[in-house]
Amino acid sequence: MRIGIDIGGSHIGVGLVDEKGNIILKKEKDLLKENKQNIKEELICTITKYIKDILKEQNINVNQIEFIGISYPASLRNGKIGLSVKLCSKGYEIQEELAKNFKIPVYIKNDAKCAAICEKEFGSLFSYSNCIFLTIGTGIGGALFINQKLLTIHENDTFKVGHTTIKKDGIECKCGRRGCFENYASIKALKKSVTEEYNIKEEMTGIELHKFIINNSKTKKMQKIIDEYIENLSIGISNLINLFEPEAISIGGSFAYYEDILFNKLKEKLQENTNKVNDSYPDLLLATAKNDAGIIGATRIN
Repeated sequence: MRIGIDIGGSHIGVGLVDEKGNIILKKEKDLLKENKQNIKEELICTITKYIKDILKEQNINVNQIEFIGISYPASLRNGKIGLSVKLCSKGYEIQEELAKNFKIPVYIKNDAKCAAICEKEFGSLFSYSNCIFLTIGTGIGGALFINQKLLTIHENDTFKVGHTTIKKDGIECKCGRRGCFENYASIKALKKSVTEEYNIKEEMTGIELHKFIINNSKTKKMQKIIDEYIENLSIGISNLINLFEPEAISIGGSFAYYEDILFNKLKEKLQENTNKVNDSYPDLLLATAKNDAGIIGATRIN
């Protein structure tokens, strides 16, 4: 058995995973603003506690765990954390800290790549050779498979689709550029539009946001927000389709829970935008593992 850890811009999940990719037990919590003030201490304390709790509840000794895998929202170089737009944690050696605490191997990989590996090995992309995985939540990450292999360049995690530009002179991004895809098409961007338009609290949970959008989905105000969001999302995805002509695109992250109100609209918009220049249209799918993909994929990275 292995321990998978999924660290996102607004969430931590820790799970015990078997060899078939099944989560036996999971612990998770949302990361609020106050949690991020000392993010390094918050991460190591929370993760250490959750691992100990899981081992105790399952009556398992740490020596029975093959390794710990970490899915992390940052650029990684030779296994070291580089730029993290979502968490200010550059240079944090979290794997070394956990290895000291538990005396077993610890591996780390970019969060979008971990989720993609899960979907390719166990889920929606299993039967495709050339395909794209996107995770849409606090930001937008992705991975590209060519001839069954995950695209990697040298020692870096690549395919930073969230920081491609879709609007010239657009919103300034934390990465230092303007008009980045994720500033217009992440679930965080959708949440910002909703809270500003309806003048409601910004500190909504994902469940609260989802419920609010559904309850107001028939209003002209919400329909306008959704239409603009889908337009922005379709621009970024259409660019990927035109560049790589994948057989399939799978979408995970928080977006995977918005099938009725977002996914079907996106399908229609993409067909409208891409069929004009392409002979074929990729299968558009939702991630099978949804938000659990990062935990599961983290246990397949050694």
